[in-house]
Amino acid sequence: MDQTLPSQSPASDLLDADSEELSLRVDFFRKLGYSSAEVRAALKKLDLNTDTNSVLGELVRSRTGTAPCGSDSEDRSHKDPLLPPSWAVGPSRIPQKPVEWNNSDAELRPIVIDGSNVAMSHGNKEVFSCRGIQLAVNFFLDRGHNTITVFVPTWRKEQPRPDAPITDQHFLMELEKRKILVFTPSRRVGGKRVVCYDDRFIVKVAYESDGVIVSNDTYRDLQGERPEWKKCIEERLLMFSFVNDKFMPPDDPLGRHGPSLDNFLRKNPLPTEQKRQLCPYDKKCTYGIKCKFYHPERSSQSYLSLADELREKAQISTGKEEKKCQIITKTAPVRSCS
Repeated sequence: MDQTLPSQSPASDLLDADSEELSLRVDFFRKLGYSSAEVRAALKKLDLNTDTNSVLGELVRSRTGTAPCGSDSEDRSHKDPLLPPSWAVGPSRIPQKPVEWNNSDAELRPIVIDGSNVAMSHGNKEVFSCRGIQLAVNFFLDRGHNTITVFVPTWRKEQPRPDAPITDQHFLMELEKRKILVFTPSRRVGGKRVVCYDDRFIVKVAYESDGVIVSNDTYRDLQGERPEWKKCIEERLLMFSFVNDKFMPPDDPLGRHGPSLDNFLRKNPLPTEQKRQLCPYDKKCTYGIKCKFYHPERSSQSYLSLADELREKAQISTGKEEKKCQIITKTAPVRSCS
């Protein structure tokens, strides 16, 4: 027992102080959708040097363990753990801006979500899962976005059929009450359903509002209709994935050399941060100086290879010798020819 206490004190000191390693780890998990308080609590419970998978497991357990639970008479949406913490219980609850992101709604782009694409992606392309739409909306609400629009065809309000299964339809009604979800028109003519093209609604609203389209669809047919739509789709399309019931867009929506997710979602991008991402292998990394990730334990170590270090030393030594020769020639007395 006495041997474990000294090993834990440095980690607790690092957690109490705003160390560089702690801030890097907090930034890494914030990009996954967790708040700074949640990450700090998980690292304090485990250890600063704990591997990424263990910290993620602790963050998931802490969220599911603190999910709100109501009485049986309350609405399912009031007690559902998917609802963001900014939605208070009651008929007049209004989404509020989370504090940890420090973003105002005026600085962030509007979000236009392709509800059908998101729901089918969450349902593994077999079921129209309305829970996936709620997860996507929660992700952007927690980041401070208040201008969010979801488009879903009207016929999705109908009863599920074997050829078109739908789950968790109550999320659609809840989002419609909050004026987040919009049903695109559809009607029946002669027993046949006439459905308006919801993709055209999505692209048009995103272009007019200078917003971001959330979908895994590339809208190739609409790109050929108008050149400005094509530019909007190419520059402001945010794709995503669902990992263990978690909505996860990429950190680099436009590729490795493009803007970060934070700047992609802003109207006026911020200067890029110089902080390097922590190596996921930590001290077990075998790449050595060739590793492109940041290693705090190697902060004082040179990242040059042995050959590069020798070349650098040789250049320094030759430079010093040249300076000495110049000084000698300048200070040497000039002999007369007489």
